[in-house]
Amino acid sequence: MKRWVYLSLTIASLLYAESVDEALEGFDDAPQAVASPQDTSEADEALAGFEDEAMESVETKQSDEQAEQNVAEDSEGLLDHALSGELKQQVAYALSSRMKNREDFSSLRSTLFLDFDKKFDNGIRLKVNARTFYDWVYRLDNGYTSQEKKSLRSETELFDAYIEGSLTEKLDYRIGRQVVVWGRSDTIRITDVLNPLDNRQPGMVDIEDLRLSVTMAKFDWYVGEWRITPIAILEQRFTKDPPYGSPFYPAAFPLPPEKSYSDVTYALSIGTERSGWDVNFYAAHIYDDTKFVEDPFGLNALVKHGKINMYGTAFNVVSGSWLFKSEWAYFDKLHYTMAPKKSLSRLDGLVGVEYNGIADTMISYDVSLRHFTRYDDRLSRDHIDAPNGMRVELLPVKRDTWQHAFRITSDFMNATLHANYLISLFGKSGDEGGFQRLWAVYDYNDDIKIDAGILDFVGGSKLFDGFKKERIIFADVIYSF
Repeated sequence: MKRWVYLSLTIASLLYAESVDEALEGFDDAPQAVASPQDTSEADEALAGFEDEAMESVETKQSDEQAEQNVAEDSEGLLDHALSGELKQQVAYALSSRMKNREDFSSLRSTLFLDFDKKFDNGIRLKVNARTFYDWVYRLDNGYTSQEKKSLRSETELFDAYIEGSLTEKLDYRIGRQVVVWGRSDTIRITDVLNPLDNRQPGMVDIEDLRLSVTMAKFDWYVGEWRITPIAILEQRFTKDPPYGSPFYPAAFPLPPEKSYSDVTYALSIGTERSGWDVNFYAAHIYDDTKFVEDPFGLNALVKHGKINMYGTAFNVVSGSWLFKSEWAYFDKLHYTMAPKKSLSRLDGLVGVEYNGIADTMISYDVSLRHFTRYDDRLSRDHIDAPNGMRVELLPVKRDTWQHAFRITSDFMNATLHANYLISLFGKSGDEGGFQRLWAVYDYNDDIKIDAGILDFVGGSKLFDGFKKERIIFADVIYSF
């Protein structure tokens, strides 16, 4: 019983899971026989027949050899042009950490990524890619938990694995593991709900590199200038969070077991792109990526995901050097640990702007608000009294949650050096914690690039105060082939 009491600390992180995910996101002729002379003698005709057979045999042999050579050349060309990949060595060094029993190196990860992308003559495209990594830092005996080693030491995973093509001139399909991006923001997820994230190294990379592929059957039907996209989600996956023992795991004990799901869920997108603007409308009946714990203080505690309904829209408007964007989404049937039996609803909105009027530079700012239209006051509690009388601290879930994201990118040295800065903060005034990341990517040559920077977390709330002292310097050397 005492063990599950402490699990309520984990509940606290789950209560604010959506905000954490958003904040830490800021982590492709048969040969013809020779005719016999018509006016030959019988002997000539006989010889001609033997001659024809010999010639046919020679030509057939040459044809077979040429065919084998063509197959070999096609296979070689297939590998040369369809198979690519990269080798990456990552080094991350913690300048300060609350994990005092650890080495300063927080990552020494070696990664191999392979991608096979081939479009055939019949128009069908096959794409398969996978990644395997090994983090050498976990060979050290520094008190790493079994959950950390299982999650972060090594992994081999299939990412994209799909075929796509056209059934008719107006109907395309893509079936298999894939990423489907909804919405317009590069930093804050409002309508982008179909793919979970790999959030185990929070804040290190952008959302576009964090999305996990999910098996779907997607169809694009073109009606005039509109595209109608029904989707059947055949695989249920959820965000990979930092494991128990990680500096970014806020609880004292691991989570109870998590329930798996295998049923099919559905989504629909309808959109159009016009001169100067575009718009999309979304609907989905899916599993919520946010977890909640059923019976948290009991022996049968279980991590679950509830089914939700989502309706949303996103649009862009271009005016000169300015891009204005907005996203809105309504979520129904939300469930939280502190109110597992009550269905809650929330309205999320985002407005943003990008400016490209400075040469080789892009500046953007997004702000979002998540407002519960149906709320339970129990979510606002900052503590709970466990059955044994122990007071357990919680992370309150507010009725309104604000998030800001400011980004600037600029290219130098003939676009071989790409400098970037991103800061993402919570709170109406940006005073409730977040993170900032400064990094640069240098294209050493066509095959090698170096990515280096610093990641710093900002306190201001109970959640972010737990790892506000984390400051990480990181560098990646990437070889593409």
